[in-house]
Amino acid sequence: MQKLNQDPFLWTELRYAIVFNRDQLAFKTLFKKFYSDLYEFGYAIIKSPEPVEDIISEIFMKLWLLEDKLMEIENIKTYLFRSVRNNAIKYLERQHSHVDISEIIDFNYQYPSVEQEYISSENLKVIQQIIDELPSKCKMAFTLVKELGCTYHETAAIMEISTNTVDRHIQLALRRLRDSITLRKIKS
Repeated sequence: MQKLNQDPFLWTELRYAIVFNRDQLAFKTLFKKFYSDLYEFGYAIIKSPEPVEDIISEIFMKLWLLEDKLMEIENIKTYLFRSVRNNAIKYLERQHSHVDISEIIDFNYQYPSVEQEYISSENLKVIQQIIDELPSKCKMAFTLVKELGCTYHETAAIMEISTNTVDRHIQLALRRLRDSITLRKIKS
């Protein structure tokens, strides 16, 4: 996924192939680039595989049907993650009709990053526990930036908050990680 995000020409190329040639291979390439990260992101919100798969399928079906309007999407990564987030929230609202959705989303992303694979499993458990204790929106911002490689701007667009709020969430998460790890080292 990083290559598509770092190479705007690739998105432009895929977008033109999909819109003007209705190229199914280009569309399949787009789907494959994003599916696993979108799935993990959606699953962290909903915690049920079937609705997440349905949501992603629906988003890509709508994307295919956009035809010429697909040319208006400049940042496909932000578009897709925001779509998953919004559809996951709609799904949860239907499940919990009289509950404030901002309070019930327990964002729990468990997909390990490359850096995490190099950290010992014991330290990884401690770090994951600290991350799990973060407030939901803080955890989501931290995951999008640190795990999925989104920029602050992309994260702000996905979460529909300001980049300053994303920055505050990341600072809070890093401060809690640093303080907790320091405290655990002192106790050891």
